[in-house]
Amino acid sequence: MPLRKILYVDRETLDNYVSQIDGYIYEEETIYNSCNNEKGAKIGLEVSKVKAEGNLGNQNENSFTRNAKITDASKLDKIIKYLNKENELKYYECIDENSWDSICRDDFLEVLVTPRLSKIAEYTDAAKNLRSIAEVFQPFMDTPMIDQKTEEALEGFEALAKLKKDNSLTCVFNFEDKQYPMVAYLDEDYLNVSKEKLFSQSCMLCKVQKKINRGETIELDEIFKDFKSLATNRKMRRSMPKNLSNPEEFRDKIKGPAFIVIPIAIYQ
Repeated sequence: MPLRKILYVDRETLDNYVSQIDGYIYEEETIYNSCNNEKGAKIGLEVSKVKAEGNLGNQNENSFTRNAKITDASKLDKIIKYLNKENELKYYECIDENSWDSICRDDFLEVLVTPRLSKIAEYTDAAKNLRSIAEVFQPFMDTPMIDQKTEEALEGFEALAKLKKDNSLTCVFNFEDKQYPMVAYLDEDYLNVSKEKLFSQSCMLCKVQKKINRGETIELDEIFKDFKSLATNRKMRRSMPKNLSNPEEFRDKIKGPAFIVIPIAIYQ
């Protein structure tokens, strides 16, 4: 069994898949250990979902039970083994034209990739870090570390970050050759490490949600996405500004061929 350090895992999805494989889900199992020395015979370790004891004889019998927690790692291992057994898991370190054609919606993939945040997420994170650094060092400075113009810019980024309605992180996962990128939305609550430690080469188990064909593009973290959705009829859409999109510095377009995937786990 390969040993994995899990950086991110969608626990709800893990439980959902395990319940489909086994027909149920449980968080603990009882380990029953019994040893009977009668005539040198020994009864070893037994794992069961429900504690069960039998008549083991009258000679020097020792027994104990332990409750073992079912970990995310064991659930992930079960899912990967099941997908491999059913020939439903495809592994890629890079993708070419032939493999692109063979991948379909709802396919399970295990890929070796390096993630990055969307440009807007990177800028808002940088703004937070700059303010934190300034707050630490300002008491030792004779002049303000952040001037009025920079302060206004930081406030703008902070306001932008507050527009997010959830804890999702928009990420692009790239193969080493930067071809056929994968867009995924991570739930920050499911991170097992700090966000900074996530962005190194690792494996991702995911499910294909959509293929972005050649000639198509998607824009990540559109600032005016919700505003555009308010235009419910043609007349309203015509009255909206034509260039209602992210400023050029924040524009993050992913060109096809690419994928939108549902991340299940990221690990090394």
